[in-house]
Amino acid sequence: MDLLSPLDARYRNELKGYHEVASEEAFITYRAKVELLYLEFLIDKLSSIGLVKPINDEERWRLRGVRLSDGDVNEVRRLEDELGHDVKAIEYVLRGKLKAIGLEHYAHLIHLGLTSEDVNNLAMGIMLKRMLYEYLIPSLVDLGRVLVALINKYADTPMIARTHGQPATPTTFGKEMAYHAYRLCSWISSLINLKINGKVAGASGSMASFTMIAQLDWPRELMNFVSSLNLEPTPVSTQILPPDNLTHILAMVSLTSYSLINLAQDVWMYSMLGYIRFKGKAIGSSTMPHKVNPVDLENAEGNLKLGSSILMEVSKILQLSRLQRDLSDSTIKRNLGLAIGYVILGLRRLRKFMEGIEVNEDALINDLNNHWEVLSEAVQVRLRALGQADAYEKSLRLFRVPRMSMNDYLNAIKELGVNDELLLNLRPGNYVGYAGVIARNIAESCTKLLNKAEEACIKEREAMSMLGFR
Repeated sequence: MDLLSPLDARYRNELKGYHEVASEEAFITYRAKVELLYLEFLIDKLSSIGLVKPINDEERWRLRGVRLSDGDVNEVRRLEDELGHDVKAIEYVLRGKLKAIGLEHYAHLIHLGLTSEDVNNLAMGIMLKRMLYEYLIPSLVDLGRVLVALINKYADTPMIARTHGQPATPTTFGKEMAYHAYRLCSWISSLINLKINGKVAGASGSMASFTMIAQLDWPRELMNFVSSLNLEPTPVSTQILPPDNLTHILAMVSLTSYSLINLAQDVWMYSMLGYIRFKGKAIGSSTMPHKVNPVDLENAEGNLKLGSSILMEVSKILQLSRLQRDLSDSTIKRNLGLAIGYVILGLRRLRKFMEGIEVNEDALINDLNNHWEVLSEAVQVRLRALGQADAYEKSLRLFRVPRMSMNDYLNAIKELGVNDELLLNLRPGNYVGYAGVIARNIAESCTKLLNKAEEACIKEREAMSMLGFR
């Protein structure tokens, strides 16, 4: 009863496993693992010049097997209250863990030369990778595959378009889904091609502390260490990592969410117009028994808006830091798991709704047949192509009416004084141009991209597993 976020209560089952990746407790374990990987790195470098005893294979195996238990995490919290510093608390707990496995002779090397933000930025990069490649991008891919299926099924299904909310030149339902699929796949492509940065540079970014440890090429060695974590080394920093890479990623996820809000709103309007039917859990009205509401769609829109808004605000705030360091960014970053969690929840609800929709083709045809005036474009273009310079003005006079039937259309053609077979045989349902071709082309290109994204997710998960983060 003491939970504040709906993600921890109402929606927890829908985000199964996500909390273990994106929670505050998970962040503590990531930082501990970064410290241990750095310790192994330091042992190898210093033993190579005779400053410490080399680590043997059996000891390395023991070191790599160190994990923080729930009790260890609680001890970190207790020590943080006592010491006033969370990363120092992790260091103390790890010293105890080394003693427990007989490696206490390396305990003095834990955190040697580092500032806490060296650990924090690397752990945050790892956490962000896991959120993106294990949850967010797979959810985007799942939605993309649903859209591709809809494109292929309805590529040639004609429907009236609405520009400015008014009846316009016909399209197909599949082509309209292709528009949203293309946008989604463009965002996915950008996300999987992004590099997540990291740094180890000491208290103010000068690596000064490392000159007190040993005479090594520390700029090169530390950049190699960052690379070993599957992160992109940053060549210059203050105490904190330059925020631009992270803010770019967060803004990109935010804007991806807004592109999907556009999809949700369009589909909501198609539902309102009776163009689609939807399956799924029927949740209606507490007072109107006839109602079946598109709750998953509306829930998706709300959660996407919330997650997107938090991420965009965070991306702006993180751009600012006083001189070499202040802590205003630290408390903000602790909300990334929450914000991306809302985006993932919105995505999953949107996919769930899209999986259950079925186009009401009778409704589409009826609507088309009630609006023959939408053929005005075809008429004026055809007549101009045949040499009538004033065709647009003539069509404007005849076609700008509230609604036109088939007979009205044929009478208009007759009044225009043309006897053109193309125009006489034209129907709203067959004036869709290359919509079907466009739709199928997008379905094909999106499928290739979605496959590529799945491969990227597998590769990143394997890399995280090799490092011991899964």
